[in-house]
Amino acid sequence: MPNILRFASIAVALFTFSATGFAQDYAPRGAQYNSQGSPQGIPATGAGQPGGALRSDRMAMVDPDKKLSAGDQVTVEIVEDQDGGLQRMVTATGELDVPPLGRVHVSGKSATEAAGQIKQLLERDYYYHSTVRVAIDRVSPVAVRAGVVFLSGEIQQGGTQEIISGEELTLTNAILKAGGPTSWARRSKVQLTRQKKNGGMETIISDYDKILKTGDVKLDPVLQDGDRIYIPRAGIRW
Repeated sequence: MPNILRFASIAVALFTFSATGFAQDYAPRGAQYNSQGSPQGIPATGAGQPGGALRSDRMAMVDPDKKLSAGDQVTVEIVEDQDGGLQRMVTATGELDVPPLGRVHVSGKSATEAAGQIKQLLERDYYYHSTVRVAIDRVSPVAVRAGVVFLSGEIQQGGTQEIISGEELTLTNAILKAGGPTSWARRSKVQLTRQKKNGGMETIISDYDKILKTGDVKLDPVLQDGDRIYIPRAGIRW
């Protein structure tokens, strides 16, 4: 009888041990923990926790050929300074604050082009040789207006158009965005009037059809804030 009780006690102990081991080996994934001490399947820094959104933004793929524009966040590193990267934001006027240069205009340039420009400026006044790296950390989610132009005369949709920072708006592009000239337009005498730096006014005459036909970008003026485009009326209808 004592032997039977002893074997029964051993059997119960073995069953209890096996059940406990089984539960540990097959615990739900949600109860296991990762190397950071957080349950698997739950990020260490979630979207609803401080820094979660920033981490997601920084991990997002950024086109390295993307042209810089206002609001973009970048890291500028001058290797010779040994200070590490400087985090900067492109200003509304398209500039980066880069010590010791001050503000450098980079809007409309890729990160590689901006780095090359900064390198040239540094080697002109401060270094015999410099190594500059510019990396885009975050792209501005909002387009920033850099100016306004006005269109009138024989054009389908006269009025104002915005110039977006980091993007070039040319005379022909502005006219095309406005629906193009009317059938009464004198297309060879499109007038672009703008204020000069000395305060005076100048008028540039452009041949709309010639620019479109040749594709010569030198004939297609890049618009500036405050420019006025006027398409006069022709004597005959096209």
